[in-house]
Amino acid sequence: MPATTAKSVSARKSAQQERSKAKIQLILDTTLAMLNEGPADKITTNEIAKRAGISIGSLYQYFPKKEAIFYSLFSEWLQETLDRLDDVGARFSGSENLDDLSDAVFECLSRDDSINSKGHWQLLRAMGSTEELAALEAEHQREVFQRIVGFQEKFGRSIPPEKAEVLATLQHHVTVGCLATAAQIGDHPERAAALDWGRKAMRFIYDIEKLNA
Repeated sequence: MPATTAKSVSARKSAQQERSKAKIQLILDTTLAMLNEGPADKITTNEIAKRAGISIGSLYQYFPKKEAIFYSLFSEWLQETLDRLDDVGARFSGSENLDDLSDAVFECLSRDDSINSKGHWQLLRAMGSTEELAALEAEHQREVFQRIVGFQEKFGRSIPPEKAEVLATLQHHVTVGCLATAAQIGDHPERAAALDWGRKAMRFIYDIEKLNA
């Protein structure tokens, strides 16, 4: 079996012209819409091309396989998530209540379908399907961990170095659970209550002093 390399899930051709950029975005948007409807393993490149209204040959000009599309989608999602976290962090000096920061993180990530949809969480489930996708997810976790720990230290929370990674892992997975719930419940009658529970869970998990009480 041939060795798998990061290049195998890279976009085949970069989009130099506006027309090419538009076609790549169409492929990405179509794939995300299909992920909103069902699991990643049920999606094929032929179906993506058909739904997008392009030929399979045209799709392959840019992406050699569906995992390459997933890689591009996840890379965009990762960057947008990190940008939003950085924007939130920049709004706080550390003199405020840590709950306010936690609320701001939850609000900026939970209420916008462009960053928190069912399709995004189907995409996350697909990230273990190849070594390259798993490596990108690991990078995502490292970047998020750095920000989570940095936020708490800005607010004067002392986190022992030997506990930082374990704590950030716990906080990350609780955050993922809260955000995924917000995406998956849609317009459920109890949506407001679920969002409030998620907000409170994140307030608790983001404060090591509360955890240690």
